[in-house]
Amino acid sequence: MADRIGSLRRLRGRGITQRAYMLQPVRSRAARIATRALACIACVACLAAGGAAVRGYDVHIAATHASCVTPMTPTTPTTPTSRDEVQDALMRAQLALKQEVASRAAVQKSADALAVEVGRLKAQVLFLQGQSHSRR
Repeated sequence: MADRIGSLRRLRGRGITQRAYMLQPVRSRAARIATRALACIACVACLAAGGAAVRGYDVHIAATHASCVTPMTPTTPTTPTSRDEVQDALMRAQLALKQEVASRAAVQKSADALAVEVGRLKAQVLFLQGQSHSRR
């Protein structure tokens, strides 16, 4: 009897060490892909919100500058008459243009970085899907 129990323990011990264990995903593939897709959509929404905020800020600044440039008394002409006024208006316009170019460049840089991240994540998803197909 003791001999039989010892052989069972040996068999059981050998079976445990020789089995192939594989990790099983907690969530289904569809849930994982949906989660990644939602993350990408959230990134795009954040970019759109950021662009809208920058645009709104630019409109606000332009309105503020327009109210500063526009004279308060109706008797003075609205177009600049002296060379200095024209030069000041030109410098303000150039500054506003530089600010807009800088803000657009920042948004574009952010969009490019997110596009690279999305590409990297897609490559990882394809790799992991290939790995899961090869194990089956």
